[in-house]
Amino acid sequence: MTTRLPGRLVPLLRRGDRPACVVLPGAGGGLHPYLRLAAAIGRTHNVAAVRAAGLLPGEEPELSIAEMADAALRALDEDDTVPEAVFGWSLGGSVAWELCVRLAERGHLPDLVLVDASPLPRHATADEDTRVRETVVGMLGPRPDPATVERVRRVFDTQVAAFAGYRADRPYAGRVLLLMCTDEEFEFRAEASTRWRELAPDLRAGRLDAGHFDVFDPDRLPQLVDEVTPFLGRASGAVLR
Repeated sequence: MTTRLPGRLVPLLRRGDRPACVVLPGAGGGLHPYLRLAAAIGRTHNVAAVRAAGLLPGEEPELSIAEMADAALRALDEDDTVPEAVFGWSLGGSVAWELCVRLAERGHLPDLVLVDASPLPRHATADEDTRVRETVVGMLGPRPDPATVERVRRVFDTQVAAFAGYRADRPYAGRVLLLMCTDEEFEFRAEASTRWRELAPDLRAGRLDAGHFDVFDPDRLPQLVDEVTPFLGRASGAVLR
């Protein structure tokens, strides 16, 4: 007997019939950092996340950003969800961009929030990737299940390889909020911001007084919430005419 795997769309907060916000996680695919953010966005939206493929036994990770975006779109279709807002952090921002481009092809323009994300290929040494991977693994807690750790590492390595071959080429006409961090973890931010502005005619940009990996920490989260919730509180989900 074949065990059916759970769906890819994971509800984080749902209260009745309200606009939907979908969250795309960063490399490694963990959802725990988004729970506090979901509570804040959940004042006005139902919130769900698309979990990364490969985190459950028997799953294979997707090999490209395009595959990740296609899978996210299928997950939304299977749930009959048309999001009014899309949120992506780090690699999840690139997936979120491609998801919104696909939704725009259907005539829907959700609000898009990009947090410390890049539209350009990622260039890093093997040592840098190892350090970041173990930072992500550290987010699993003090005594994670060894099998889970190995799946997270595999998903991370596959996603980082996909990111190295990615470049956003298609514009998006919807409302975009771009929030970049201020630490020195990555050097891509100036070039990435320029490229996002070229691709998004309706873009608002801001900065977070946080490092790439602590934007969701309790002492840093209020600034993120203060930027995101007013943006999502405005009219969203425009339809192309």
